[in-house]
Amino acid sequence: MALDLVTGANGHVGNNLCRELLARGRRVRAMIRASADAAPLAGLDVEIVRGDIMDPASTAAAVQGCARVFHTAAGFLMWSNDPERDIIRPSVDGTRHVMEAAARAGVEKVVYTSSSGTIGHSSSPDQIFDETHSNTEPHTHYLRGKIAAENEAFAIARRTGVAMTSIHPGLILGPRFWKPSESVAQIVQFVNQGAPVYFDGGFSVVDVEDVARGAVLAMEKGRNGERYILAGENITVKQLFDTMAELTGLRAPGLKLPVPVLRVAAGAMELVSKLTGQRPMIDRSQVDEFGGKWAYFDCAKAKRELGYTYLSARETIRRTVAWVIERGFVPEKRRRALHVDPSLAAGAPGATA
Repeated sequence: MALDLVTGANGHVGNNLCRELLARGRRVRAMIRASADAAPLAGLDVEIVRGDIMDPASTAAAVQGCARVFHTAAGFLMWSNDPERDIIRPSVDGTRHVMEAAARAGVEKVVYTSSSGTIGHSSSPDQIFDETHSNTEPHTHYLRGKIAAENEAFAIARRTGVAMTSIHPGLILGPRFWKPSESVAQIVQFVNQGAPVYFDGGFSVVDVEDVARGAVLAMEKGRNGERYILAGENITVKQLFDTMAELTGLRAPGLKLPVPVLRVAAGAMELVSKLTGQRPMIDRSQVDEFGGKWAYFDCAKAKRELGYTYLSARETIRRTVAWVIERGFVPEKRRRALHVDPSLAAGAPGATA
């Protein structure tokens, strides 16, 4: 039976993708770094290979013998003391190494995991983007890297003739993360600390399992050279906080902080971070990217061509909060202070596993 390679297989998308492929009867080779924690893959019938997409030789070895490649590995970071090293280069150089190795090995197809952030965002909630739009003014190092990496992937695919389709997930939440990603960290932070304020803005919330299924559909049905948005329900920042508050019994933030004030606060946090060496809770580039911005998307193309579907935002948030609580991301004292919705109880419909 043909073999599928998943890069970044221990990540949030990666390990859920491995599970989806196994459920479909596929053989899976899971590529993770030498220092990576393999706990997300425990108990799965996958072939684990240690390697680094920044190393062309180990990348080529991982690709060899595989019929299909799902490239999910990237530096999903919004802040670093050295963003070029930690964020941009892993996205761009790593993608180049995977695509070139796939072309040399003669794989059938590559599905490249990009981001809905490369599609764009608007200053109005009335504007909803599809795949014909591209982000030409990214403010974060992460999106600069993802845009450059996506361009690199398509350029190599055109030059070498290797078949490739890109997927563009929305704000990924959902279960089975062993280390909080930039997205789910917002949920962990709210459950543990609450939130005193909110700000204008919104995003398209998608469950990681829907992204995993969408990636497989893109491999099987996606047209060569095409982009597919794998997003979900479009909600505001306030709706996200309100839903988390409803599920946990915590107080939802009632004070809306104007974006200019938020940016001043972010600047102060950056100054403190220079002294401490620790990451600021939010920096000015993130405010410029997300504050007063709506990343709302239309998944009609993926629905029509791939048969893509997604859970509601509330169900996705519920599954995320349930995982956060059940898997020990909340100290016991804090956990006892929560008044959780009955739907979060173990054994409830859709409970995580």
